[in-house]
Amino acid sequence: MERISFVLASDSLEKMHAVGLMASVAAVSQMEVNVFVTMNAVTAFRKSTVEKKGFKVDGEIGRHLLEKGGPMFYDLLQQGKMMGSLKVYACAMALELVGEKLDEFVPVFDEVLGVAGFLGKAEGGQVLFV
Repeated sequence: MERISFVLASDSLEKMHAVGLMASVAAVSQMEVNVFVTMNAVTAFRKSTVEKKGFKVDGEIGRHLLEKGGPMFYDLLQQGKMMGSLKVYACAMALELVGEKLDEFVPVFDEVLGVAGFLGKAEGGQVLFV
């Protein structure tokens, strides 16, 4: 089985949506998919941010996603998990820096990992940084 891993560091709605879409399509296409959510991207998965739709929008596509009620990045990841081999990991350092636990985030994460743990999961496959 082919493996692809995404490092999601940006909190831009458009970039998070792109990763959610690519990751879910890859999972449905019988690829093993890992998504490592780190840096500012972690904050976009907070329950409070999701409830308020308080995402950082960079342009027209992001505005349309919010206005037209398109599928959100966390929904796409959840769908990919249900239909294929997709795992989502929260960065241990980022969680420590913001001083929060996983129960304060939407329930999409499979595990909290450090960089070394993620690199072990990604080994042997392609890694894309977004």
